[in-house]
Amino acid sequence: SDPNFADKIRHVRDPKARMAVVWTHCKTKMVCETDDPKEEGVEGDVDEPKKGHGGCGHIQPQIRKEGLKLFVQYKRPKDEDEDVKSLQPDKRLFT
Repeated sequence: SDPNFADKIRHVRDPKARMAVVWTHCKTKMVCETDDPKEEGVEGDVDEPKKGHGGCGHIQPQIRKEGLKLFVQYKRPKDEDEDVKSLQPDKRLFT
């Protein structure tokens, strides 16, 4: 859905290098973004309607690898539990 992303990976033929490009692009995306609402009055692209993925708005976890195990770690929102700043974020084993 991102044209810049498609341009980045289009010319990379090596699978490991392409995965590195995908990883660096996606590691900053922490929210499943919803699509922009469609305007029914504007008929600019009648020929080809753009399909979106929907998006749920869910906060995405950070995925950490320790040995052969994968852990998911959710960041706490800044406004939640300001008293407990010393606690680390919730870390769970992903199987």
